[in-house]
Amino acid sequence: MEELHYRALPEEDMYVDLPNTDGLKIKGILRGTFDMPLVVIMHGLTGEANELLPYLSARYLYERGFASLRLYMYNPEPNTRDLIDCTLQTHADDFDTVINFLRTKNVPKLFAAGHSYGGATILLAKSKLDAAVLWDPSHGLAFQDENREKQKREARQKQFDDFDAYLSGAGYVLAKAISHEQQTLGDTTDWAAGKGYPLKIISAAKGVLSELGKRYVAVADEPKSLITIEDAHHNFEDSDEVMLQLFKETADWLKEYS
Repeated sequence: MEELHYRALPEEDMYVDLPNTDGLKIKGILRGTFDMPLVVIMHGLTGEANELLPYLSARYLYERGFASLRLYMYNPEPNTRDLIDCTLQTHADDFDTVINFLRTKNVPKLFAAGHSYGGATILLAKSKLDAAVLWDPSHGLAFQDENREKQKREARQKQFDDFDAYLSGAGYVLAKAISHEQQTLGDTTDWAAGKGYPLKIISAAKGVLSELGKRYVAVADEPKSLITIEDAHHNFEDSDEVMLQLFKETADWLKEYS
């Protein structure tokens, strides 16, 4: 079996100016060069560009001929966004800014891969891509299932009035705007309609979003694809086999359009 190796490869930090802000930038980590087909990799909510899934996917894709730009949608560095100031729309607008920037670099093909909230960000964004792969993307209805987690989650929330934030049931501080967004976001199925580029969704069978991924694929334009990894939970960190299947399915889809 092929193995995943945790080793460093040459990478470059990049910063893209965010318009209509007070000098804010968005940080990305570039692996490869702009004359290669490039994949913008989006982490999920409370995630970051150097966690396991974005890091290893960038390495896997590089070895198969793809450059990548792993974005930090928020970052502790000066002049970058704080999570507490973000919503899903903020992420989508910033994603569009990055795609517009990359267009100025004459990248031959522009793709995107997004996990969880990163997948929903790609769907909400306006950018036209050459193809995209969404890894168990978030869906509005997942946050309105009264019979599952809603009442328990709300009971565990404590508001931090000074910071306009909540302590979430998962144990981290979550911006009030995002907490409200999660509980009021309706059916986001139509976000996948009319995107104008090939779309593949890879669902985690043991996660709570698997069935909702089918709704996105149902309304998406052709060409489209839905793959379910049976042994995977939402983060796809169950085993090397699960991660390698995720990465292979991603690379195979993007190769078709590169």
